[in-house]
Formats: sequence, structure tokens, C-alpha cells
Amino acid sequence: MKPMDLRRHNEIIAFKAENDSVTAFHAYNLEVAEISPESFAQMTPIEITNGVIPDVKLPVNPVETEAFDALNEWNTEVNLKAKSGKIDFGIRAITINVNQICNLKCLYCAAGGDGTYGQPANKISIEKTLPQLKFFLERLQPGQKFKITFIGGEPLLHPEAVHAIYSYMMEQTSIRKLTPAMSIVTNGTLLTGKTLEIVRSMKIDLIVSIDGPKEINDIVRPTKNNTSSTDLTLLGLKNLADDRGEVLSIGLSAVCSEQNPDMISTYHFFQTLKPDWMEFNFGYTEKSLALQKNYIEQMNQIAATTWALGGEKELRKIKQFDTNFRILDQQLRLENHCGAGKSYLMVDAKNKLYTCPWVVGDKDEVVGENEQLDHAKLANYSKSLIELNNCQTCWARHLCGGGCMFIHKAHTGDKHKKDILFCERTRSLLLTSLLYYKLSRTAV
Repeated sequence: MKPMDLRRHNEIIAFKAENDSVTAFHAYNLEVAEISPESFAQMTPIEITNGVIPDVKLPVNPVETEAFDALNEWNTEVNLKAKSGKIDFGIRAITINVNQICNLKCLYCAAGGDGTYGQPANKISIEKTLPQLKFFLERLQPGQKFKITFIGGEPLLHPEAVHAIYSYMMEQTSIRKLTPAMSIVTNGTLLTGKTLEIVRSMKIDLIVSIDGPKEINDIVRPTKNNTSSTDLTLLGLKNLADDRGEVLSIGLSAVCSEQNPDMISTYHFFQTLKPDWMEFNFGYTEKSLALQKNYIEQMNQIAATTWALGGEKELRKIKQFDTNFRILDQQLRLENHCGAGKSYLMVDAKNKLYTCPWVVGDKDEVVGENEQLDHAKLANYSKSLIELNNCQTCWARHLCGGGCMFIHKAHTGDKHKKDILFCERTRSLLLTSLLYYKLSRTAV
């Protein structure tokens, strides 16, 4: 999908696709529709890099006046079904570093290249973690959901620790009438023997990081002894394909980087492994405009391929598009790209608390330890990211939620100064989602 002509009128953005139909989106009401060419002609051209509100274009003849009035009418309508996504403080999700060591040395590793975040820790203390988990759970109301994501390093180096926390979580959420959700992010190289038995015994979602076929994955995700990590990961995936036990879903996650720019080949490789879903992330440190352009074009090709293969159901096996569809279906205006410091915290392998996995090890980013929270530091996260990042006039704000603070800081030096690459990439993928959302919801 290549929008040839992108236009905006206040809260409404619209673009033409190859078939010249016009897809329009009401940024505040979260409504997607097709508008007439006459109304489209009344809108002001904008660039994908520019998300702000342009000057209003005035109609020049009676026919255009009617089309302009139609735009204004939609622009001022209030969709009562669209809800605020404001997040009040209350931790409902945590990520736990089961350890800060790894058996791989991935080239783009966000944890210092060796899974340690510069502070190696062999294994988290269960004796400290269970009371810490109880601290968060006892502050929730019956019926609420609480989510844990297990990461490392490589969390399956210590599957018994994962299982102990999992069992405690299942017990406590049952007692407190809460809804548990748990996932494990793993390189998949250890899914054999006792570890495989433990994984199969848990009602979890499994996210396996793999960057394509062996000739690519072994380069960007090498083992520490330089043997093939891909052979081990594929063996683990085969073991799960034979019998996944209680595992709820299996997803595959790849990263687009200078060393691994071909997401099309990765997609076709993933298809042979038959995962429940897949995602293709852009490397958070990458700054190449050419690489980003290539990534966006390939994501559009993947979208077109999946749509032709199986319509909405197949398209939504791609996590990025599924996320956007869910927001539009829920009619929930995002005000925060994530719940960092509001509904979400990160627990490192020494039980220190952070707002993001990518800032682990930075002493200035610690917001608590064990069952103690630094409320003064957390107060800095109380405002919405749309406000903090000055995104109030961007058309994509309620689908994006202000962007990723860590990526902004990595590229601009300030977590609240937007990275234009991130903004352009996000808007481009949102336009693709809007096109297919319109097609799926207007299909006969």
C-alpha cells in the first residue's frame, strides 16, 4: 500500500490508494470510512513526516462547498462510543528479568550485548520476588487482569524460577479473583528435556526471537561458542509443534537491522514454521533512512501478501496490524504508548524496579526496590505521553499514544523529544492498517 496523496482537515486525515478510493480516518473519534473525491479535494495536502494540523482550506465553489460542509459535519461529530484511554496509577503488568545472563550474544542486544545490562545476575531471588509480586497483586480489585512477562538474559536458563513464580501467580490470582496473563520471551534454544516439560506445563504465551533462516539468524544471533543457534531454536519449535501442552500461543519475533534487512524472506521463512502470530520490529538503534524506507515498503508487501492469502484473519497474524485493529475495534483512544510508570513496571534480576526493560542498569532510572516504590520519581510519569511528548496536534496520537520514550531518548537524548524516524515509521504503518481496516469492515 502506497498512499499517493495524503491530506488532512482538522481531525480527519485521508489518502488515496492504488485504486483511487479514498480512505479517511477521524483521529479523535477513531472512525474509519470512505469519503467522496469531492470532499477529499477540499482537504489540505500534508506529508507523512508532518502530523500537525494544517491551515483550513476554504471552498471555492458551490459544489465544493457541499463537500466541505460534509467534512466539517463529520469533523465536529462526537462519537460517544470512543472512550478515553487515560491511565491512572496502579500497577497491572510487570516484566521480570529471571536472570541477567544469556547463552547467545546477539548483535543488536538491548541488554548490553550479553544479556547482562552491564550488571550480570545469575538468577533472581524467589524469596524476594514472591513478596514483591504479592505487593502488587493485593492492590488490585477482583476482576482485574495482571500480566507478567518473563525475560532475561535468557529466562529458560532457569525454568524452575519461571515455574515457581508462575505457580505463585496462578495461586494468588485465583484466591483474589484476578485474571492472570503470562508470557515468556526466549531465544528458543533450550526447549528440550526438563525445560521443555516445564514450559509445556504452563498456560503461557511463548514469544520466540528468531531473525530468519540459518544463514541470517546465525550471524545476528550467534551462540557464545559460535555453534548454530538456529539449529537449536528450530529443534525447540519442532518439539513444541509435536506437543505444546498447555502453552496458549507461540509467536515469532524478528528485528530489522542493517545486518538483517530482508523481512520478506523472514516472513516466508516464518510461514513454514506455522506460528500463531509473528512480528517484525525495526531495530531501536537504527538511524538509516534507507533502511527504514525499505522496512516500510516490505511491511506493506507483507500486508498485501497476508491479505491476499486470508483477508483480515491472516493479516492480523502480524502483531503490528493486529494491535491497530484492536484499538480501532475497542474505540479506545491511546494516551500512552505504553503504561511505563503508570500501569507497568520492570523488575530486574536484583529486584530493583524500573519503568522500562531497556533502562535496566541505569541507576538514575530506578523507581523502587522490592516492595518499596519511589512515588516522587513515578509522579514524573503521571501525565499522558501525548502531553509530555507534545503530540496534541498529531493525527496519529490516539493510535500511537505519544511514542516510545526509550527510542526517543536513544535518538534525541531526551525521552520527551520525538524521534522523527519513529514518528514517520509509526504513521506509515498506521496508514496501512487504516486501509485494510476499511476494506475488512466494508467487505460484503
